[in-house]
Amino acid sequence: MRELDGADIAHIAAHGRLRRDNALFSAIACADGPLTVYDLERLRAAPTLVVLSVCQSGVASVTAGDELMGFTASLFALGTRSIVATVVPVEDYATAPLMAALHEQLRAGDGPAAALATAAARVADPVSSAGFVCYGTG
Repeated sequence: MRELDGADIAHIAAHGRLRRDNALFSAIACADGPLTVYDLERLRAAPTLVVLSVCQSGVASVTAGDELMGFTASLFALGTRSIVATVVPVEDYATAPLMAALHEQLRAGDGPAAALATAAARVADPVSSAGFVCYGTG
């Protein structure tokens, strides 16, 4: 949490578990325990860009009153400007080249959406990149 707080770019590469019954309990598996939406809400300053190469990290659920809940909704509420996440399960081995290409494009000065599009066009496995989406300002 300390490294996420106020970071320019935060990249979390881990396994995750989507809870469709209550998106607030969706969790990213970290070495010291699960990272939930509730944990993210304790940040003083959200990272500007968050890359979640975690299965289904971009999926949200709609609750009564049409409230959108999930990792992306919570991060935006905290002040994150852009999120790159996936809406489907992804394979570790296939995601790594896409994430390396994404960061290369970010270092070259591309915004998150352009960096993701260029990275997706560069990787050999189009299936691995098909489920990744850029949310927010790109």
